[in-house]
Amino acid sequence: MQSLSKQKNLEISYDPEHKYLYCNWLGFQNKESIMKSGLIILDLLKQKKVSKVLNDNSQVTGPWQEAAEWTATVWFPQMIEHGLNHFAWIFSPNIFSELSAKKAMPSSGIVKSFNSYTDALSWLILQK
Repeated sequence: MQSLSKQKNLEISYDPEHKYLYCNWLGFQNKESIMKSGLIILDLLKQKKVSKVLNDNSQVTGPWQEAAEWTATVWFPQMIEHGLNHFAWIFSPNIFSELSAKKAMPSSGIVKSFNSYTDALSWLILQK
């Protein structure tokens, strides 16, 4: 794994063997931190020309519903426009974070949700 970006709320790595971005979200999130970090992810997706993202919310510690609409209606369409085809989303054990994530999911079928890193990674690697 190659480390690409580190903020206090998000660490982004790249797996050159399987060609995906790993986005590890950390702690409490708010609309500003999610929008700023989302643009970094979009930029790295374009730079690396990847179509797969492993989005790990397992360490997110609360709700972030104020950013859910932006995520679903602005960010995901931009990600898809720039090549995103498969998005494995590991939900937080925090129920409020999970509800925010479900609200943020786009209606397209590119996102699949998981409760474990192992299951999410196994699915993502199999996607072509």
